[in-house]
Amino acid sequence: MKVHITLVGGQPAPVYHGIIATQPDKIVFVYSDESRVSAERLSKEVKSIPSERRKMDPVDLNDIEKKVSQCAKDFKDDEVSVNISSGTKPWAFYFAKIFGQMPNATLFYVDQNNTLWNLTDKSSRKVDVDMDAQFRLLGNRLTDYRRFDIYNAEDEECVRQIEMLRSHSFAEFNELVVYFDKHQNAIEYTTAKGSCLQWDKTSKVFCCQLKNRKGKRYDVTFGSPRVRHLLLNTGWFEFKVAKMLARWERVSDIRLNCKFPASNMAPKNEIDIILNVAGKLLFVECKTQIREVTDIDKFSAAVKNYGGMGSKALFVTDAPMAAIAKEKCMDNGIMTYSLQDEHFGMPDEKALAMLLDCELFNINAK
Repeated sequence: MKVHITLVGGQPAPVYHGIIATQPDKIVFVYSDESRVSAERLSKEVKSIPSERRKMDPVDLNDIEKKVSQCAKDFKDDEVSVNISSGTKPWAFYFAKIFGQMPNATLFYVDQNNTLWNLTDKSSRKVDVDMDAQFRLLGNRLTDYRRFDIYNAEDEECVRQIEMLRSHSFAEFNELVVYFDKHQNAIEYTTAKGSCLQWDKTSKVFCCQLKNRKGKRYDVTFGSPRVRHLLLNTGWFEFKVAKMLARWERVSDIRLNCKFPASNMAPKNEIDIILNVAGKLLFVECKTQIREVTDIDKFSAAVKNYGGMGSKALFVTDAPMAAIAKEKCMDNGIMTYSLQDEHFGMPDEKALAMLLDCELFNINAK
């Protein structure tokens, strides 16, 4: 038989990717009390393949050596692959020491860029990534999101009109939008300066009369299949960023407004954009500007919880980012990009792609 032995630790993604890459006849999950839940999730995810679980102490060297030696005896007549990507370092040491001497065994590991490295013959190959499986393995199913390809030309025109209105008077625009954000059933609001926003329920359009500082008035009526989402909660900015990223040739899947549910089905957290980029998950937070640096900590924690240690994070703002916010992002391993920064005359999509090409495939610190 083709027997696949895989060490299960806190990061299930490389374990799963190793199984998919080897397509074994049988799986042996090596786990401890601390990684029991991960082992159970992995078993369910690959339930079509027969498997067994072998418990080992995470640090007791005598226990580990004894049980690894028993594994070697049990599968001495089979074609064995051993994935040492996860689990404890003592496990990896004894599996490498004992199985590394066996002619019927191959050792490998899967890195954060989803490259499978054969430690026996030093070859390597890319591993396909299933975004949804990766979420399930971390206990966070993603079922509520918008696919980028649902947006159409009407939505793009709507975003153009929203940006035009916003450019005439940030203060008046923000006051109108914030009111409708807080009052979801509102159909009309007028500011002290005379700017007005009306929602037409029948035709599903917004009518806006906006006054700038000089008293000049701009009248715009705009609508699209997703007009409320685009206007409120800065949905227009998230779409704008997603559109720039969509032009990057490495991207294969873009999801917006990704809501991870809690056990009681209440929203647990929302990630603005998640992308599959050449087999790597990229989490993107979009804000016109950062008002609270604690937002950076929350975003960093969410990326680790929902994407695992191998995922990457990007914070995109419209306004230039304050020095303290940039430093905070750097401390958390988050890439940053601001649309109003100087990019040597390059269009934003090209400058952003260059940043990601340079940084995306660097290995994250543990």
